[in-house]
Amino acid sequence: MTNRIVPILLILAALWSGCSGRNEMKEMFEPDRILEKALVYTREDQVVRGLETKVAISATLLNEVFPDRFSYKDGLFFFVGVVTELDVEDFRKNYHISMNGEKPLSIEKVSKTDDIYKLMPNVNRWGKYFIVKFPPTDASELVIDFGIYPYGSVRLTFQRPKRRR
Repeated sequence: MTNRIVPILLILAALWSGCSGRNEMKEMFEPDRILEKALVYTREDQVVRGLETKVAISATLLNEVFPDRFSYKDGLFFFVGVVTELDVEDFRKNYHISMNGEKPLSIEKVSKTDDIYKLMPNVNRWGKYFIVKFPPTDASELVIDFGIYPYGSVRLTFQRPKRRR
């Protein structure tokens, strides 16, 4: 009798799991839309001196990744990551950042516990991460110029989409 009950219970469990409200198999293979958009709107570069990487920089255009949270009319928002051997004080004294020649309106440090940190691509434990806000602009090309003394600077270029997806 018990030999029949076990297979029947397994068959019933399999049938009931197929009737669940969510389809776990579909969710497992569906791409992560936020990560996908973030990768499309992320640019990276490195400042190299003497065949050694001194600074690695990445920037993600948040207006396109999170359009409900970061509106173009409020400004242009970038998630900026910097990996450097400089300590925090030297870094603060010796860096510059601008977009199309404009200085940022604000620079806000992002901690590793923030939701946005967890959603962004290519973050690592050695980086310093910030949300950098620039004034609104109608320019179709957005060029971030980031430099750190004495190593040099890099330019990250973004094309502003003509239509929102």
